[in-house]
Amino acid sequence: MKLQKIFYVSEKKRYSSVSRVAAVCALCVLLTLFLSCGTASSKPVIIWTNRSEFVPYTELFNASQDKIKVVVVYKENPASSVPPSKDELPPDIIIGTSLHTENSLRYFQSLNYLFASQEINKSIFYPQLLATGKSKGYTYLIPVSFNLPAIIFASANSGIISDNYMLSLDQIRALASSYNEKNASNMYTRMGFAPQWNKDFLYLAAILGGTDFHEKGNNLIWNKNALDATVSFLHTWTIDSNTSSTDEQDFAFKYLYTPSYKQVLSGRCLFSYMTSDELFSLTAEQLSNIDFRWIHKDNKIPLADSMITLGMYKKAREKKGAEKFIKWFFTESTQKELINHMQSMHLTMNTFGISGGFSSIIGVNERVFPTYYSSLLANIPVASYIEPLSEMPLRWHTMKTKIVLPYLIDAVNTNTVTTPKSLEDRLAEWNKQYF
Repeated sequence: MKLQKIFYVSEKKRYSSVSRVAAVCALCVLLTLFLSCGTASSKPVIIWTNRSEFVPYTELFNASQDKIKVVVVYKENPASSVPPSKDELPPDIIIGTSLHTENSLRYFQSLNYLFASQEINKSIFYPQLLATGKSKGYTYLIPVSFNLPAIIFASANSGIISDNYMLSLDQIRALASSYNEKNASNMYTRMGFAPQWNKDFLYLAAILGGTDFHEKGNNLIWNKNALDATVSFLHTWTIDSNTSSTDEQDFAFKYLYTPSYKQVLSGRCLFSYMTSDELFSLTAEQLSNIDFRWIHKDNKIPLADSMITLGMYKKAREKKGAEKFIKWFFTESTQKELINHMQSMHLTMNTFGISGGFSSIIGVNERVFPTYYSSLLANIPVASYIEPLSEMPLRWHTMKTKIVLPYLIDAVNTNTVTTPKSLEDRLAEWNKQYF
């Protein structure tokens, strides 16, 4: 039988202690080799994921009892890894992003019975997030974690910001524009904010503008009128506030070569854009002089498109063990213990909260997180404000990186003389690689 690749830690989400990770992964290798050769009753529960946090999570579960052992197997893209090849052990649980696609859902088992029996209490979850894992009345996926968009600024500038919890794009634009300063040579010495400094901010603006990228069949579709309006809004922002894309780019080249949190502390700019996982992965020292607001439109804060979900594979071999792990994981007490465990092992560097984000369990965010992330004490996101995104195609991450973001960068550039290639044409050219 093919030996599967046991989880390794990626460069982006590495633990603070390499030796500790090596020891944990070596333990997983030995566990897999031993248990996969044993009797049916000794077979481990297998999790497919690309989330490194589940290595210490399963370590804690395994230590909490002696009946079930869970092994984490690394899959770079869990959603596209099913069904398993004939020579590899099938998963029991799959955890990752982009699991809720028309193609992927058929590989998952309905989990309605866990909620119907109250073995998992659905009232503990954000209802709008739990609803994203449903199809035709059946719950196939349970949300694990999510992230939100934030605008950061130096605490010294808090007096400029009258709203205590959230800011809209219009408010960000107005505040940033009023922060601008030029010298006698008509060169910017301060520039509050430019959307083009961060390509992910351009995408956020499109989402807030109602573009609604989503899956239909195997295709990516969107609201073209809303996208055109967003491009026009961002184009006007640059011209009215910052003169031109050239001025924005020159300013960034001259002054904004440090990490985002240092940029706002320098006083050269007022704002910088981050998602919550980036923000709360900063150290306490780095956060000590930083403040933030969630970015919203009409009191709705859109999720970053990196929400992690969990599902049970339809052909899982160890369903009872998988059920026990799922029920253990989705409780407030367990997740508090998981955060404690990560703290005690000094594994919280470069990772935030539960599996790199806010927990899908409301109580964990409202009662547990502020204990560890003091910046959240005054600004826990209001549950009813959180707005999930539409279902995305399986290849959404690649589409976004190679098609959507380059289009937005070109479309909002005020220096462009010719009309940029349309998003439709870019997508059609890209699709030729697959069809």
